[in-house]
Amino acid sequence: MKAPIHINVSFAFLAFTLFSIVVSGANAADARNTYAFHNQRTPGSVDQVAVLLEVGGETAFLQKGKPQRENLGIVCNLEYLEKTLSDADDASGKLRGIRKYQKAAAAVKVGDERFEPSLQPRHSLVVVEANEQEALLYSPSGSLSREELDAIDVHFNTLLLDRLLPAGPVVVGQSWPPEKKLLALLLGLDEVAESTVEAKLTEVTKIVARFELNGRVEGKVHGAATDIDLKGRYRFDLRTKRIDWVGMLIKENRKTSEIADGLEVVSRLQITIKPAEETNELTEAAVAKLDLTPPDAMLLSYTSPGGDFRCRYDRRWFVDNASGVLRLMDAGILVGQCNPAVLPKCEPDRLVSLEDFQEDVRKALGDNFGEFVAARQSVNAGGLRVLRVVAEGAVPSGTDKVDIRWIYYHLAHRDGRQAALTFTIEQEHLDRFADADATIVASLEFVE
Repeated sequence: MKAPIHINVSFAFLAFTLFSIVVSGANAADARNTYAFHNQRTPGSVDQVAVLLEVGGETAFLQKGKPQRENLGIVCNLEYLEKTLSDADDASGKLRGIRKYQKAAAAVKVGDERFEPSLQPRHSLVVVEANEQEALLYSPSGSLSREELDAIDVHFNTLLLDRLLPAGPVVVGQSWPPEKKLLALLLGLDEVAESTVEAKLTEVTKIVARFELNGRVEGKVHGAATDIDLKGRYRFDLRTKRIDWVGMLIKENRKTSEIADGLEVVSRLQITIKPAEETNELTEAAVAKLDLTPPDAMLLSYTSPGGDFRCRYDRRWFVDNASGVLRLMDAGILVGQCNPAVLPKCEPDRLVSLEDFQEDVRKALGDNFGEFVAARQSVNAGGLRVLRVVAEGAVPSGTDKVDIRWIYYHLAHRDGRQAALTFTIEQEHLDRFADADATIVASLEFVE
């Protein structure tokens, strides 16, 4: 059974924030059924969010060149308090909140294997930011792992839900199309090519107003084409002026990509929201003590499959959980790959020299070797000795050849522990790759 590389889909683990809506008929042409909706989310408000997600379907992948399929099932429960820190009228133009997770765990079954990803207790405080281009989640207490991020950074981020409201007064039964950029953000897509999705005001009572969201989206995620059918409802309480319930049925058919398996899944999502009192961790004084923009906040943490070393990397890297290989995706394009390896421990005075390492690289590349571009020795932030050798050449591809750059690293602890990293980049993607290797190497440390 092939373990999935990366599953981040409409079922993948949901994070939700609240917003406030005012319903008014003051400017209505027909006061009986015409309404205007205005977001009144205010800094300082605290809400309790509970999410229940159930997913069923299949994952598709290639094994030894042959298409394979396995059953996929997920049950996810999230509970957290969220405090609004700023709204879209803030000078930064960002919506920002901070969450205190009380529960963030799931049971994932792929074929005969079972996984239980969760958020580590030390990362239970999470900052959420959203603007017109992206929505980001990060922990002020340290870099999240990819698994932790997938457990909370998911579709229908509720910081964005108020953007589904109509721009002006509407009557009951009236529909409007959400913008494609908004749908891409809500569904975690790189882009939306086509959309038939419409939001609709279906009912307004003395207590609640109800909306529907239905239609089909065609787009791309991590370079893979995907089709998503949405059928859902959301409701807000006119007394509390808060969204208090969301229910969605999401059907997705996603092709296999360079970093993830294909998916055919149906997700059933239910979210309940209510006002709450702030806890000690979310008081104004407690939040003021936090560094909400630490320099490494946007980086993710990586631990080698055997747990021998760890490092940090930017979010464009995705990890193959089965092999430990990292692949760099930029705007849907596979830019490069990193193959990490743990080497046998040796006597400190017998570590390979830069000259010998360079010769090892030449031999490893064989006929693909063209020339050396650079070779140097240094020390990283953790005190490890670092050998770096850059070579260029070409590899066969059909009847042609593809120009490649390889960056080889040998890292050694003073006690003789060793690791190697090999970065492979097509020459045409060097600008996109830039120095994506630098953060990984600078932060690498052996685990005691």
